[in-house]
Amino acid sequence: MGINSKKIDLIEFHVVEHCNLNCKSCMHFSPLAPKSFIDTKDFRNDVKKMSEIAGNEVKEVHILGGEPLLHPELIKLLKTARYYFPNADVMLISNGILVLKQKPEFWRTLQKYQIHLSVTEYPLDINYQQITRLTQKFGVKYSFYAPSKENSQWHLPLDLKGEQDADYSFANCSKNNNCTNINIYRGKLYVCPVIAYVKYFNNFFNKNLEVTEDDYLTVKNIKDIDEIKDYISSSKPFCKYCNIDSRTFDNKWEVSCKDIQEWV
Repeated sequence: MGINSKKIDLIEFHVVEHCNLNCKSCMHFSPLAPKSFIDTKDFRNDVKKMSEIAGNEVKEVHILGGEPLLHPELIKLLKTARYYFPNADVMLISNGILVLKQKPEFWRTLQKYQIHLSVTEYPLDINYQQITRLTQKFGVKYSFYAPSKENSQWHLPLDLKGEQDADYSFANCSKNNNCTNINIYRGKLYVCPVIAYVKYFNNFFNKNLEVTEDDYLTVKNIKDIDEIKDYISSSKPFCKYCNIDSRTFDNKWEVSCKDIQEWV
């Protein structure tokens, strides 16, 4: 679905900064992030506002991180997402590590509020068949988010000097300009997760890839869905840092060593 449509294909809500897996070259920079969770009130404010703006025009709502199962109040977040988006496919994106450790209340919540569990299949010692049995037992919709397993790593390198053509980067980016997908993070709307979370890269490696006020919209100030559509239809200043022609896909999955070369 293109950006001229009235609908929004996907809204992603980032609820946890850190992760218990820490993939190499993570686009959310989770291996570099401190332990931190979104406040439930802040989450509600963002979800409520986006519901008021888009309402039934949203096809999918993703709850992710980091690893969202690390959030101590995840169940409350899931209920909030469903309340404000009653007709969307609300999907919980997990790496699967903690799924089998969840209590029955978790499974009953997924079933009652029709939360779709989607697990990224990494080359880990996880009993995916047991997860399938549990989802069937509780009547929970279940899928693999990125079922490439061994070769599931992307490398989307950053140009530290910011010398790329921003319009070219945007036009050729897999994350932009091809569908109406947006990222909501702590009261701001972004066209991609790299812009939203690059602060962790900057802090960890003492860099200054600048995010300007033109790189996001403040959620509480958004007037209507047309403002969002107009905003996500063009390049952002930060796009000058994305070295699109050097990106690679389907690399062998590895755990991060927190080496800057993973992101440049």
